[in-house]
Amino acid sequence: MYAYFIAIVLLSINIVHAKNNCTITNISEFYSNIKSNGPLLSESIKQKEEISSVIDIAKQKPNPELEFEYLKGHQRDLDIRSYTLTAQHIVEFGSKREKRVKKAERFQELKDAEVDLRLFNSNLNATVEYQRITQLNITIDSVKEVVHTFDKVIKKLASRKRLNPEEVVSLSTLRLASNDYKNQLNNLENEKMILLGKVSFLSNCKNITPKYAELKYKFIKFETGYPSVAGLSQLEDLKVDLALGELDVQKSLGYSNISIGPRIEYQGQGDLKFMSAGVSVSFAFPLFQTNDGGKLNALKSVSAQKLSSKNRKEMLKIQRVNLISKIRRSIETLSKMPSLSELEKKHNKVEKLFSRGVVSIPMTIESHRQQIDFLISRFQIENEILNTYGQLILINGNTPAFDKVL
Repeated sequence: MYAYFIAIVLLSINIVHAKNNCTITNISEFYSNIKSNGPLLSESIKQKEEISSVIDIAKQKPNPELEFEYLKGHQRDLDIRSYTLTAQHIVEFGSKREKRVKKAERFQELKDAEVDLRLFNSNLNATVEYQRITQLNITIDSVKEVVHTFDKVIKKLASRKRLNPEEVVSLSTLRLASNDYKNQLNNLENEKMILLGKVSFLSNCKNITPKYAELKYKFIKFETGYPSVAGLSQLEDLKVDLALGELDVQKSLGYSNISIGPRIEYQGQGDLKFMSAGVSVSFAFPLFQTNDGGKLNALKSVSAQKLSSKNRKEMLKIQRVNLISKIRRSIETLSKMPSLSELEKKHNKVEKLFSRGVVSIPMTIESHRQQIDFLISRFQIENEILNTYGQLILINGNTPAFDKVL
């Protein structure tokens, strides 16, 4: 008993230790982690297990029916007794069970594909949020540097006994700019805190420290699909298959089931006893209907689903073309932007000029503003490319291609 308790304690310590000692160092490892070991994966597995039960339900056969009848009466001075026992097995005509199972298999295929795409979309959003945290780290550091620089100049100007008109205006402008950046810093810190909590949960990593890395956009491919993964376009075909499966089920319901089995009857009249045995057969005579209503409704559903899926696939084609154009323009724009290292070099030169007093205060304010705006703009394009490529993959179904750009 004590050994069992100690084993549980050690296991719990190991789990906590694994969460506290995070081995994720970049966005690629983060995506691999949540894809293979995240809590959303466990949730998807449970959903698929629930979905798979529809096949077990469809495979169920009707239970045999037992019927017992007892009658007692009198004829003159004789007691009359009658016992009847019937056991009937239900034979499903029209391949009802086979059609139910095929429909259930199509339902499972459709729902499993939907679960997989939802999981990928959730992992995509989490990956974009991880990248956003790394970008926030850089932006926050830059804003802190701007605030520090502005406050230093404000302190220097405010310490002077007399200021000329230009310095008065500069001091007022610097204070406004400093307060504005402090407000931005507060918003950025709040956003980072919220995203960090979510990313930490999804990665099972308590002390995760996201680090920025430029993505491999040159590996982006625009292939039409991936053989083993259903995308949004393939889902529409699966929906039509499911509607056709329902039509087959409704057609099978047009055939009556037959109940067949042995029948034993015992009769007693006074001292006389009679025993008889035979076969009992019963079925619903198809006089008034053969499920024409159900078949007609299913046929209309097939027609409606085919039209809906056709329109949806055409819209997805248009959306795919637009996404490809969008991502190509974004990549071209990003390629023309200076890298973060180049931006840092230029910023250091400006800081040296400013410390020497060569650059005016208004120009210094404008220079820092442009630097922050550039970071925000660049990071926005990066996230737009990553998210757009993920949406394109959702349409195509080639989810393994996403790994190559991280």
